Amino acid sequence: MTLPTLPLPFPVSETVPVLLHPAVVHFAVVLPIVILVIELINLVTKRKSLTISVYILFVMLIGFYVATYGTGVIDGKNGGLLVSDEGLEQLKLHKNIGIYLLYLSGLPILLKLLTLVVKKPWAKIVYLVAFVAIIGLTLFQAKEGGELVYTYGLNVEAKVNLDDTVEELQDEMDELKEEYEEKITALQEKCDALSTTTASSEQNLSENNTSSTVVSDVNTTQVMVKSDTNQTKTDTNTSK
Repeated sequence: MTLPTLPLPFPVSETVPVLLHPAVVHFAVVLPIVILVIELINLVTKRKSLTISVYILFVMLIGFYVATYGTGVIDGKNGGLLVSDEGLEQLKLHKNIGIYLLYLSGLPILLKLLTLVVKKPWAKIVYLVAFVAIIGLTLFQAKEGGELVYTYGLNVEAKVNLDDTVEELQDEMDELKEEYEEKITALQEKCDALSTTTASSEQNLSENNTSSTVVSDVNTTQVMVKSDTNQTKTDTNTSK
């Protein structure tokens, strides 16, 4: 369900207490039904006192609609960040219908005054039909508000606590992950250093073996030269 978005009728102060909306909204839901019952009774009794009571109740109803809207905006801001995307869409729809109801809150009393000027049956019919339509929209709005609480957990303390716990666990997981990564990095550095040391040792050992082979070859060569020299001297002496 989509509705054209209307501009906010007035800004709401941030000083309005949180979770006051449930206490106020019941009056905005029940009071129109009470007015309708009085009007139906007054169609038969036609008492002036009841008519005056209806006007007073209409003024009170406008006040409750304003209070319901203001407290609803604050509660929506407080709990809107903790609901799912689907719940957030429902919350936007709920707020939009609330703006419509706030603009329509003065319509019944205007139509009621119209019935005093236009004393025709159709004027009363228009008034009652419009008023019943507003009551129906109000009841639908109340149903949507209940779903926001019971289905999506809007401003439910248990859900808030659960979300806080999940957030804390996520933070702990992030810390453990960072610690684990640091340990892995340290072990990798040790392995790299050990590999470098091992390679260096193998290289030194190889160089030492090469040096030993060269020295051995030199010594062998010297022995062979000395042997050849002695053999030459022996041959010379024999010739003499």
